[in-house]
Amino acid sequence: MMHSYPLERQLLAGLVNHPDSFINISPFVGEQDFYSEKSQVNKTIFCIIQNAINSGSKIDYVILSERIVALGISFQDNINIADYVQSLSLSKTSEDSLIDVAKEVKYLSTKREIVAVSKKMAEKVVGSKGQSFSELIESTDQIYNEVMNRYDNSSENPEDLFENMENLVEDRGNNPVEDFGLKGPHKRLHDLYGSLLRPGNITTITARSGVGKTQFCIDFCLKTSQLNGGTPILHFDNGEMSKEELMGRLCSSLSGVPLHLIETGQWRMAGKDIVDRVRAIWPKLKEYNLHYYNVAGMNVDQMVNLVKRFYYSKVGRGNQLIFNFDYIKTTSENLANKSEWQVVGEMVDKFKKLVHKDILYDGEPVVAMMTSVQTNRSGITSNRRSENIVEDESIVSLSDRIIQFSSHLLSLRKKSDDEMQDSPDFGTHKITCFKHRHLGKEYFRALNSVRLEDGSLVRNSVFLDIKNFNVSEAGDTQDLVDSQLAQSEILMSVATDNLPNI
Repeated sequence: MMHSYPLERQLLAGLVNHPDSFINISPFVGEQDFYSEKSQVNKTIFCIIQNAINSGSKIDYVILSERIVALGISFQDNINIADYVQSLSLSKTSEDSLIDVAKEVKYLSTKREIVAVSKKMAEKVVGSKGQSFSELIESTDQIYNEVMNRYDNSSENPEDLFENMENLVEDRGNNPVEDFGLKGPHKRLHDLYGSLLRPGNITTITARSGVGKTQFCIDFCLKTSQLNGGTPILHFDNGEMSKEELMGRLCSSLSGVPLHLIETGQWRMAGKDIVDRVRAIWPKLKEYNLHYYNVAGMNVDQMVNLVKRFYYSKVGRGNQLIFNFDYIKTTSENLANKSEWQVVGEMVDKFKKLVHKDILYDGEPVVAMMTSVQTNRSGITSNRRSENIVEDESIVSLSDRIIQFSSHLLSLRKKSDDEMQDSPDFGTHKITCFKHRHLGKEYFRALNSVRLEDGSLVRNSVFLDIKNFNVSEAGDTQDLVDSQLAQSEILMSVATDNLPNI
């Protein structure tokens, strides 16, 4: 069934008897959602009610009848408007049921729209001449995505935030959860900054070339997916790494076998232990839900449409998706009349709209995004002493737009030579959070600066061990300071115990 006059009449009856309820149903249904191929009556009544409410005019069934008659509209079914409207006023439709009825009317309208869009797409395909395969797909995608989200998207009307605050907070208090968002694989990072993969949020990792930002992001997404029941991952590569390279690194990471042996095929000749380690991962691959696209040469609109098509066809409405984009840089779009920062600015704006507004379920985001960006020149130093390393937001390439774009912004770098010498047990890399929209349960530890032995204050950073493309956690700066303090106390105690008695 593609339409229901009884449902439409039920909705109108509710509005005639409870006109103040219009504000509650307006986010879900509009005049375009009434079936009008055979009769304009219901649509006309809704429009008059809507205009009256919006203008602050009083409306009842008598006024409604008079206004319709005054319009001089002649309906195809020769209906008696006065009798029809009076029958609506006598109908018993509760105010509480109106939102559900509005959603059902919208649901039927959406079904009709999808059928209409399908016909339009078919006409587009049949009439296409001289289009390439990608152009054909893109043009049909655009038609499809124009209407795909209308049922779930919320109203553009401003909302009174305080009206529902009590319900929201009390409901969460009645249904507490350990974590909000997708639980990440690194405990300290999660405890400090909460979920880095949270639907509607974008986490950006900034690092210089060759540091391991691609590996960190993929490793993080894969492990997060596993921790959360196999959440699908969509990975876009912007032309930096081939599919074969990525597969080799993933195999090395999962097996612990050096990449050189994987890439050259010499793992088969490297001994039984190596062969067993590689072959042990084959059964586990079914547990991973990773999908790869090389998007080099695509503009951002094509990428956005590709994400939408993947979500609706492979993930399914209402399910969550992890979207990993490697990495933010200029695309194939024409730079003739635009600067690099303008092109990248448009890219981040469209990706932000994608996760915030384009793909929703019941009005809520379902896509969590992780991406990366290169540091600018200030973030690169040839001097590997720690005091020469810049460690603030200024290192982020195209920083202002990227900082605004990101829910969480973190820098990843290899530890300096002196850092490795001073703390060899605290990993190979350091990840520092510059911006955090959400904090974890150890929010005081995240916000408070850490005092080093020399008296200086630094941000609390997390140490990572990245070996063979596998990422593990190795504590944070406060852990390091506590460890150094404990060692100093032990040494002092030993020295005191060895003092001669006088």
